[in-house]
This record gives sequence, C-alpha cells and structure tokens, in this order.
Amino acid sequence: MKLKQFQVRKFRNIIDSGVVTVDSSVTCLVGMNEAGKTAILTALNRLNPTDGDSFAVQRDYPRWLLTKDRRASLVDSTVPIEAVFTLTPADVTAVAAHLGPDVISVEAEVRVRKSYGDTAGPLWTLSVSAMAAVRNLLDRAKLKDTPLRTSLAAADDLVALGRILAEANLAVDAVATADPELARVRAEYDKLEAVGGPQTLDVVAKILRPRTPQFFYFSDYSVLEGRVDLSALDVGSADRTASTSDQTARSLLRLAETSPEDLSGDEYEDRKAELEAVGNDLTQQVFKYWRQNPNLRVRFDVDRVSKDNPSHGQPPIVTPMLDIRVEDVRHSFTNNFSQRSSGFQWFFSFLAAFTEFEAQHEQGTDFVVLLDEPGLTLHGRAQADLLDFINERLAPAAQVLYTSHSPFMVETSHLERVRVVEDGGPEVGATVSQEILRVGRESLFPLQAALGYDVAQNLFLGEANLLVEGPSDYIYLDTISRHLESLNRPHLDDDWRIMPAGGANNIPSFVALIGPSMEVTVLIDGGTEGGQRLQRAIDAGRLDQRRLIDVSEITGTKQTDIEDLFEVDDYLRLYNGAFNRKASSSSIGPGFRITQRIASKVGEMRFDHYKPAEYLLRHQEEQLALLSEDTLKRFEALFERINTSR
Repeated sequence: MKLKQFQVRKFRNIIDSGVVTVDSSVTCLVGMNEAGKTAILTALNRLNPTDGDSFAVQRDYPRWLLTKDRRASLVDSTVPIEAVFTLTPADVTAVAAHLGPDVISVEAEVRVRKSYGDTAGPLWTLSVSAMAAVRNLLDRAKLKDTPLRTSLAAADDLVALGRILAEANLAVDAVATADPELARVRAEYDKLEAVGGPQTLDVVAKILRPRTPQFFYFSDYSVLEGRVDLSALDVGSADRTASTSDQTARSLLRLAETSPEDLSGDEYEDRKAELEAVGNDLTQQVFKYWRQNPNLRVRFDVDRVSKDNPSHGQPPIVTPMLDIRVEDVRHSFTNNFSQRSSGFQWFFSFLAAFTEFEAQHEQGTDFVVLLDEPGLTLHGRAQADLLDFINERLAPAAQVLYTSHSPFMVETSHLERVRVVEDGGPEVGATVSQEILRVGRESLFPLQAALGYDVAQNLFLGEANLLVEGPSDYIYLDTISRHLESLNRPHLDDDWRIMPAGGANNIPSFVALIGPSMEVTVLIDGGTEGGQRLQRAIDAGRLDQRRLIDVSEITGTKQTDIEDLFEVDDYLRLYNGAFNRKASSSSIGPGFRITQRIASKVGEMRFDHYKPAEYLLRHQEEQLALLSEDTLKRFEALFERINTSR
C-alpha cells in the first residue's frame, strides 16, 4: 500500500491541518520554527508506529481545548490522525488469493483512522464486494448451476452464506444423506473463517493489515558513538526504531553483514580481515554521497578492555570495544569518529541506519520514513548530497516525508512535492497547504531562498547570455524572434538565454558580480543612468565593449526604449488593446520615447511597460501578422547586432 493523504486534528498546536496530499516518493514540509512541522510528523507516526508509541490525552491534546472538550465528552472520540492509502497490484493479488477476483479493485482506497480513546488499534474502512466473495467461494467449491447453487448464491455476503450453510446442514442431517457439493462449500467457508471471517471486510483487513506501511520516525537522530561496546549489542534485535546510539550501531553491523562475534574473535588475521572488509565497504558507500572531503577513509579496530569482575575472586572481564576511526589521507592522520565534524557524524550515522530499509523493502515490507529536520548540521552542499541519497537510495525503497526550514533541502525542480506548514494561532492552529500563494511571506522564505539560489547557480551557463532590463524586453525579443524565424528571416540564435535583471539600475550590479569570467551581452535603453555605470564597468575590464548594446544604435536617437523599435501605430495597437483605449499617433503629440509621449498625454506618472508586452504575448497570432515591415526590420537589425556581439 502507498500513503496518499492524511489529516491531523486536535493534536498539540493543530486543530485541523487540512488534507495533506503525499507525493508517491518524497514530500517536503517547510515552515518556520514552531510552526507545527514536528507535530504533523509525530501524529502521522502514531498511526502505525514501529515503536508502539500511541496518543496520550494529557501530552497530546491541545491544552486550550482540553477542559472544554472534556465537559462536552468529545476527547475520546476525537480522531487525531486519519490517512488514506491506495492499493498496489500486489495487494489486490494477495486478497484475490483468498477471496478470488473482483472483491477489491486496484482503484480502491483504504481509510485508516485512530482516535484518542482507541485501544484496539486503528479503524479501517474499505469498499469491498461481498457478493463477489460469495460467488468466488462457490466457484472454488466447483458448484455447478444447480438449485443448491441458486440457493447459496442468494446470500449477499459471507455471513448470510454461513447462515444458509447452517440451515442446509440441519436438513442434511435430518435425512441422513451426504452432500459432497455442500461439503466442499463448507470447507471453503471454513478456510475464510480461519483467515479472519466471517465478514468479507474482516477477511480483507486480516490480509492487508500486515501489508500496511510502517512509520519510522527520526527526529534528533542518534549519532553513532566513536567507541562501541560490542558485548552490549544484539544484532538480531527486532528494534528498528533508530532511537538510540546502540540501535544505530546494530544497523551499522547489519549493513556490513557482520556481527559482534565476528569482529571480536580471537584469531587476529580473521578479525583484521573482517574489520578491513567492513571499513572498505562503508567507505565506498558513504563517499558516493559525501562529497565534502573525498580524502577520508573509515577504519575499524577492536580494543579489548579489562573490567573488574563483580564476583569476588573471579578474573577480570574482558570486553571487546569497537573503535570507529576516520583516516584523513590528505593530511596522513587518523582520529576517532566522534572527533570529526558533527555534519560528517550525522551523515555517516544516517547512511548506516537507513540503508537497512533497502534490504527490508526487498523482502516485501513497506515503509513510510518520517525525517524531522534532517541534516541541519550539514553544509548547504552536503544537504544537497543528502537529498541525492534520499532520492536515489531511500525513495525507491520507501515513501519519505521530511521537514525543513533550510532552502538547501528544497528541490526547486520538484516544487510540487513541497507543502507549507504555518501556525495561525489558537483559533486556527497549524495548517498545511500546497497552495503557496495563500501562505505568509515568512513561511515562504525557504522556497524563495531556494529559488534565488537556483537562479544564481543556473543564470549564466554559457557565452550566449543576454541580460535585459525587464520582462517586457524579454517578451518582445523572444516573441518577435520566433516570428521572424518562422518567416526565415534574421532572428536571435537559438542558444541565447534572455534574462531580465529587474530594472536598468540592477544591470551594473549583475555585471559586477559576474565578473570577467562569465560572458554576457547587455541590452539597455538609450540615455539611461545604467548605461553610464556600465561604461565604467567596461573601463574596469568587467565587460567587453562589443557586448554592451544600446537600443539607440538601431533607432539612431539617444533617448529611446525598446518600445521605440516599433512603428508608432504598431505599438499603439498593443497599448490600446492592453488598456482598452483609443490613442493615436496624432493624439499623443511629438517627442522621443513613445512611452513618455503616451504617459504625458494620459497623465500617468509611471508608465506600465509590461501590459502591452503581455497583450502581444496573449494575442500573438493576430498582432504579429499586423506588424509593419519597418518594425520587423528594426528588430532584425537588433538581432543581428546581438548575434555578432559574441
């Protein structure tokens, strides 16, 4: 089964989280500190936890509502967690093996809910076809179309079938005759009772409950100790909660497919070979994802420590201690694992524990892994390595939900996986939203920072980078270039990347940050302050003279905008369409910049450059066909100038 969605109600600072949809592989919950991210994961974990944790009213119920809800007798019936799971083809096959086909479908959903007063386990809801279960049972009993089958097929569920069988048995006993067909039906019915009958839903639940994903919750992760008492470890322990350092150590040994006995044997050569094999295997796995310092090697050694025997007169107790050491090849020294950076300790421990899930997944166990603020001590680049590990190694074995307020843990290529958590105060509580336009600015900060970082990393990737002032410039250049290309006329080369700087004043700052190592061509309007500052950047060697293009080179007038590449009537057609006006070349008066001429005519202090460009974008088929030859020739000249600037 796969987790599809869940909802948290009246749990800690949550009144109603709203329905939280879950990605099929990885879901990221972002939000401010104390927004409720941890509470969301904790409540979800309680639905089917590995450690047996359950809800406690005094600990978990919202304190400001507890007294009032107790008086109203609402506490025990409150459902703090409800989740919906979708079935996999393997789930349907498992049910069909006992009940036959068509009892459930792969489109069916399992709804599981758990209340504060629920001591018998979560309540299941699932749509099943009880009549199909009856029909399949009769088919398995090889019952032919006889009056007996007609009588039994009248049962609308297995319970009704059981009543009919009981009555039929009485009739058979009364006449002392044997009925082999009836005996076969009874045998098939008894098989289902052994599985979990007589209710069809009970049988299905008995089959599917073991297939329900278990939740593994990891918060303040238990980092490995640098020195581990091997005699205290039980690798065969069923504990898989990773709630202690010892459990992480057990995971480490299981990952390396070794045991305390193998590592603490008396034969030195055998013990040394085992230790080296473990170290080499883990080094290879760790440094596939840890890219911060590739010169490290993990090494293991076993020290034997003598301890006083509590029994009087008995010899000392010799305890084997596993020392985890890290060799720095670059600086030619080793030190204890606990003396390395906290980020490396966390990442190594994380790998040791979570790699176990792969093996368990291969054995057919489903998991949902819940990570609360993973990798906070990691450098930003190391957090990216952690995301690679989650996507490449963990997600194929289990669905993953993690919380974070770090922009480096937000994948800008997968923003559809992001859910925003924010606390609306006592009246609203913590809520979860996928609609990022509806949440507060503070809650959006990790997403904004992540997008800003992504833009900074990917803005200038080659030599065909064209920096323009604003989005209207981008629309005009891109739209008209594509139109000219369709006409087999000069246009922008296909490898140009056009990037708006957000205004003329921002362009010099962009150029200063980029420096001479990144090639960029700059297009500016004529007679702007930014042009003077860019000339100083040219004098300082930060920008090549040929890569600074002024629109006035094409128009022949100093005071000019990109809009002046249009014939007046062409641009006014866009302006009138955008603002529903009727301006004409005679009504706007003389002047240089057409935008200033329009603004002075209509009395606008600041002209909106974007709306006419947007109008062209939305009405391309109509408006591009109306552009005059003079307009197209000016844009052609500009494109040729840009193409030759490299």
